[in-house]
Amino acid sequence: MIFIKMFRPYHLFNIFLLVCLHLSATVYAQQLSGTWSGTGNWGVQNFDMRLELEEDGQNVTAVFSLETPNKKRWATYEMTGRNHNGIITLLGTRYVDKKGLWCLAGLEFDTNKSPAGTLTGKWKGNAGNKGGCLMAGIGKIELHRSNEPTVAATPPPAIPQETRGTATIATDDRLGKAMLSELQQRKFYALFIAVQDYRDDQIVDLNQPIADARALRDELVAEYNFDPQDIIFLQNPDRTRIIETFDHLTNQVQPTDNLLIFYAGHGIWDDKIDQGYWLPADAKKSSKAAWLSNGTIRDYIRAIDSRHTLLITDACFGGGILKTREAFTASRAMLEMYKLPSRKAMTSGALKTVPDKSVFVEYLIKALQHNTQPLLSADQLFNSFKYNVINNSPNGQVPQYGVIYQAHDEGGEFIFLKKQD
Repeated sequence: MIFIKMFRPYHLFNIFLLVCLHLSATVYAQQLSGTWSGTGNWGVQNFDMRLELEEDGQNVTAVFSLETPNKKRWATYEMTGRNHNGIITLLGTRYVDKKGLWCLAGLEFDTNKSPAGTLTGKWKGNAGNKGGCLMAGIGKIELHRSNEPTVAATPPPAIPQETRGTATIATDDRLGKAMLSELQQRKFYALFIAVQDYRDDQIVDLNQPIADARALRDELVAEYNFDPQDIIFLQNPDRTRIIETFDHLTNQVQPTDNLLIFYAGHGIWDDKIDQGYWLPADAKKSSKAAWLSNGTIRDYIRAIDSRHTLLITDACFGGGILKTREAFTASRAMLEMYKLPSRKAMTSGALKTVPDKSVFVEYLIKALQHNTQPLLSADQLFNSFKYNVINNSPNGQVPQYGVIYQAHDEGGEFIFLKKQD
C-alpha cells in the first residue's frame, strides 16, 4: 500500500514565500554591484570618492578611490567585506595607488536606510584593520550609482612609469647594468638636520653635529649620485622650520625618487609614554612643546611618497623609532631590493646615550669612502661598519638598523649609486 502525504495550503504558501525572498535578495545584490561615486568628509576635510562594488552572495569586494578637491592627495585601495541583512561592512586590504598621508580605513553602509540609487554610510578610521590610521574617527559618505558598466573588484593592471603611483624598473639585472641605468635616471634627495646650539641654557650644547652633517653631505655629493640642488641643509633649525621642510618634501618628492634624511643632535626618551624625541634648537628642558616626537617623524616619512626613504640618526635613543633592532643580511638580488618600497632607519645606538664625538658618523663616512661597488644597499653599508662602531665606541654603543614601524615599508632597500668615472 502506498501513502501519499498531502501538503496543506499554508505549507505551499510558506514555500512560495521563501522562493520569493530568495529571488528578491538575489535581485537586490545584483543592484548593489556596480560603480558608485560621490563625496565624503573627515572632520572639515572633504573628499571626492568612487566605489567599484561587486557582490557574490554575502561576500563583497571593492576598489575604493578618494582624493582631495585640489587633487593634490589621492588613494586607491582594495577592500573586502560582507553584506549582512543589508548592512555592508568593508575593510581596506592593500593600496593600489596613493599620494600623501593615508590609512586603510573601513566603510559601512546601511542599504535599508539608503534611498534608491544611493549609498549612505560611514568612513571609519582604525576599524579593526592594520592600515596604521593615525587616529580613530568617523566620517560621512554619500555615494550615487553611476551609469558606467559594472567593474569587478579585481586587482588593476600595473601602473605605467609615467603615471602617478609606483614606477616600473627593468627586469634584466645581469652584471648590474640595468640597475645602474635605472638609478641614474632617479633623483636622490637629502635632508640634513644638525642641531648643536640650543637656546635653553638648561640644554647642553654639542660640538660635532654640524661638522658631521657637512662631512656626510660632502661625501655623498662627491662620490655618490646626490646633486647639491636636491639637498637641504638645516643648521640649528627650530621645530617650525623642520616641520615646514617636511611639508615641502611631501609635495616635492615623487614616487620614483629616493630620500635620505640625516639628523644629528640631542635625543630624549620618555619612559612614561614610550616615546622618543628629537630636540630642535628652540626646545626647552621644562616643556615638550617644541620637541619633535618619533611619531611625528614617522608620520611624515610615511607621507613622503618616495620609492625609498632612509633615515640616519646620530642622537641619543635614536633606536626607539625602529620596529626591529637587528641588522638584515643582503640575501636578495639588488634588483629585488630596489623594486619594493622601503622606509628604514640607521641609528647610532638603541635606547641609550651616545657620545658627542661620534664614531658612528666617522665609520659611516669611511665605509662610503672605501666602497668600490657601483651599487650599495643600505643594509650592506650598515653591516660593513657596524662592528667598527661597537669596537671603538667609548661607551659600548651598538648601532641599529631596521624597519620604521607603520611607515609603509614593503621590504625593499635604499640603494646608494656611486658615481662612475
